[in-house]
Amino acid sequence: MGKGHSQREQARETIRTFICIEIPESIKSRIGKLQESLREIEAQISWTRPSNIHLTLKFLGGLTASRLERVKTAVEQASKGIHSFEIEVGGTGCFPSPRSPRVLWVGVSVVPKELQDLYSRIEDGLSREGFEPEKRKFSPHLTIGRIRTPHNASQVAETLINSGFAAERFRANEVIVMRSDLKPTGSIYTPQSIIAL
Repeated sequence: MGKGHSQREQARETIRTFICIEIPESIKSRIGKLQESLREIEAQISWTRPSNIHLTLKFLGGLTASRLERVKTAVEQASKGIHSFEIEVGGTGCFPSPRSPRVLWVGVSVVPKELQDLYSRIEDGLSREGFEPEKRKFSPHLTIGRIRTPHNASQVAETLINSGFAAERFRANEVIVMRSDLKPTGSIYTPQSIIAL
């Protein structure tokens, strides 16, 4: 393979990218215990590894390296003037409904104004870069699993909702532009830019 060819390949390569806020180990560990209890129900679910759980603000899909640079700049601009803030994680639920769930989640029980502002400013900055604005209302959550088949899915959702998740607060100090590489063993996440608040 010639040198020029590999450079063209790199230019064409797209980087799966999303924007998120990291959550503390204490919450990840508790989510891991919750997942373990739900695994006792026989169901087809892709569980999110606790180490991979983040508060996702926006999923952008595959980006070229040059577009990723513009995204980093847009997120930096959007974050200016927003200081670190507290987020309270708590409660559980599923989308779209407990009777036919597709996504299982732990919730954000208190959405601070700063988080809402940060989200809106990121959306505005990215729409100027040609990204489609999100049509759904912002409902921050931590995805803990995705249902693969309906078998016993409603039972898992019901157990999740009954289990709940005791509220825990943490301080968000940074926003991360994250790369996601899909491997047979699961997704590998690599920060591309960490923007301090």
